[in-house]
Formats: sequence, C-alpha cells, structure tokens
Amino acid sequence: MKKTVLFSDITIVSSHDDVKATVMENAFCVVSDDRICYVGQSKEAALEKAESLSSGDFETYDGRNKILAPTFANAHAHTPMSIFRNIADDFALQDWLFNEIIPREDRMIADDFTYGHLLTLAEMIEGGTACAANMYDGADQITLASAEAGFRLQQTAMGKTFKDGVWSADSKNVEDFIALCNEKGKGLIKPSLLVHSVYLYPGSFYADLSELAKKYEIPVSVHISETIKENEDCLSSYGCTPVEYLDQTGLLSDTTVAAHCVHLTENDMRILSERKTWVAHNASSNMKLASGFADMVGMQKAGIRLCLGTDGASSNNNQDMFIEMRLASFMAKGKTYDPTVMCASDVFHMATRNGYLACGFEDCGIIEEGMKADIQIIDYDCPQMWPLGNPVSSLVYSCGPKCVESVMIDGRFVLYKHDLTTIDFEKVKFETKKTMERLK
Repeated sequence: MKKTVLFSDITIVSSHDDVKATVMENAFCVVSDDRICYVGQSKEAALEKAESLSSGDFETYDGRNKILAPTFANAHAHTPMSIFRNIADDFALQDWLFNEIIPREDRMIADDFTYGHLLTLAEMIEGGTACAANMYDGADQITLASAEAGFRLQQTAMGKTFKDGVWSADSKNVEDFIALCNEKGKGLIKPSLLVHSVYLYPGSFYADLSELAKKYEIPVSVHISETIKENEDCLSSYGCTPVEYLDQTGLLSDTTVAAHCVHLTENDMRILSERKTWVAHNASSNMKLASGFADMVGMQKAGIRLCLGTDGASSNNNQDMFIEMRLASFMAKGKTYDPTVMCASDVFHMATRNGYLACGFEDCGIIEEGMKADIQIIDYDCPQMWPLGNPVSSLVYSCGPKCVESVMIDGRFVLYKHDLTTIDFEKVKFETKKTMERLK
C-alpha cells in the first residue's frame, strides 16, 4: 500500500540534469502515491503539502542523521546468475562463459530464473538499487517476479530461435513479451532485445536483429569489446572492431546499452558518441575476469553517455553499486595519474540519473518535485560514515549496503528500516540452495 510520507529533518543528496550533485541539509521531502511532491527546507510547506495530499493521514519519517538520495539503476546485470555465485571463479572470460556458465545455464528450469532473479533483487534492494538493465533468458518468469517485488527493470526479450543449426529472428517472441510487460508489468518493466555480442551469432544474423529492434522500437542490450580476444576475432572475421561492425548493422543507437567497452579505439569512441549509445562500465567484473581497464576518462572526454553496472553475480560475485562507484572513480584516477578525474559527483550521477535514463525510465533518478519516488534512506550514524563531511563523497567513497535503511520504489517501501517487504527471503534461500546443489 502506498501512503503519503513526509521525510523530515533529512539531508537530501541528488544529481540533476546537467548539474553536479547538490546537497540540501535540514530538508523535507513529501512523497504521495508514486511521486515526489515537495522538496525543500520549509517544514510548514512540507506539512501543508502532506496534509493536503492525505487528509492528515500521513507517515512522518525521522530523517535525523540520515541521507535521502535517489536509488541506483544498475545498467548491466544478469540477475539469475546469483545461483552461480562462487562456483566458477578465477577463469578468463572465454573459459568462464563457454566451459563453466553456458553448460550450467543449459540445465536451468523455470524456477531457477524466478528465484535466482529474486535473490539478486533482494541483494540489490538492500544495497539501494531499485532498477536494472537485465540481459538474460527467462524473460516471462523474471518479469512477473519483478512486478510482484515492485522492482523496475529493463528486461531483454530473446527475439530469436535456433533450429537445425540456423538462427532466425522471432517476431512473435518480441510481440508476446511486449504484451506481457504491458499487461503484467505494473508500469515497472520495459522490454529490450538481447543481442549479447559480436561473437555469439553468425555475421549475417545481426542485420536481422537490427531490423527486429527497429520494427518494435525497443532498445538493444549488447556486450562490446570486453576482451582483447573479442576484438582480435572480430577484426579477423569482419575486418573491423566490434563497435564498427555493430554500427554497420544498425544496432547502435541512443537506446542501445553497450556493456564493458574495455578495448576501444578513438574511432570506436567517436561512433559511440555520435550514436549517443549508453556505455555501462563494469569495473569489478572487468578486473575479476582480467578483461582490462576501460578508459572511462577518454570516453567521458569523447562525450559518451556513461553509466555503471555490476554484471552478473558469477563474474562479480556481488551486486554492490557502492563498490562500482568507488572503483570507477579510483581506477580512473590510478590509470591517468590525475586525482581530479571521475570525481564523486560524476560517478554518483552515472549510478543514479544516467542509469535510469539508460534503462528507459526518464522520470526517475533525481530528487525533484514531479519525479517518480525511487529513493533510498542512508543512515550515516555508523563508524564507516562518521563524521559525515561531504555527503556526496561519503556516499561514493565511504558508504556500503549495510548503511541503507529503507528503499522506496514507485512510492512503495520495498525495504523498510532494514526489512524486505515484498520478497519472501526465506523461501528464496530455500529454493536457490536447491538450485545450487543441482547445478554446481
């Protein structure tokens, strides 16, 4: 149930479009239904707004020693892979994917997608994440589970079939999935098309996928230039880089979410900037799989739109966006020998507003009147965040999931004072333990 809530005497930290993150201390915020209805420092104005929206029946949330911030949007994830956590480690990407992960994925059943996804949602929510771009099969089960949990998602449709050794575009699959999102998604689910990479399908098939995405006007989700081998193989097969090849097939646009982009040429960066393609940086996964260090500063200077992702829990092992912000900033500073690059405000914006935009949710990711009420409450009355100092720096460099006290998505508390309200975590634990034992 959604109830009008007045957050009182709280520190509000938020990015804004074309403006670095701002801090408002001793502030008030009113949420009613699914929207933010007041943001400011007037207690009287906040009370008047809350009373007018609820006939006096509203909750007051004490914000002393707390930060109110936008929730994170994880721009690249493989949510059911939580069931493969800690069982396929210390491999290079090609060995990890083809020898360890895909053989296990081939044995998955419907419940594995549902409960693996819910396990990841529980972890994400407890870490302040309320939205994700999810690249994975099992779209129907994942969509229904997300809607029930009240979680925002950009979910991939397969959009293809493989029969007698031949790949074919599947329009009906996309149509059916779009219909499911509209009918059962509760306004929280947006469809995209799973392209995966330049190395998973035959070259002639990518133009068909491009036409499918354009026909149904849905975004594309794809890995690009994650490894040196991927680039070398693409150059050998097509005489160009993965970015150049995908651009030739028409798969790069302003709604495409391109994950990794570790090994880019200057021309690749130019293309991604001109196409306004979203690049999702996955710092932890890139390092764990020894894929390399993406040139985030170079991409930023090229005008590429940047966001952050965790990748799956098998190649990262957690879904902690606080770590991804910290690593994105620290790696850029270490790579360039320049402590001023990728400042806290930059990576906070990538993790919040830019992530939501990449996932297709334009009215989320900012604490402003009229925006959707996707917010997190951080309790900084703890050793790792005290004294607070600069609140933006504190969120990026000091904070972690254990500091997240409450999370609201679409005006509904999905985590309330450390308790999950929409996910039966004991059942999820029971089901995913069975899955782990079967697939490990």
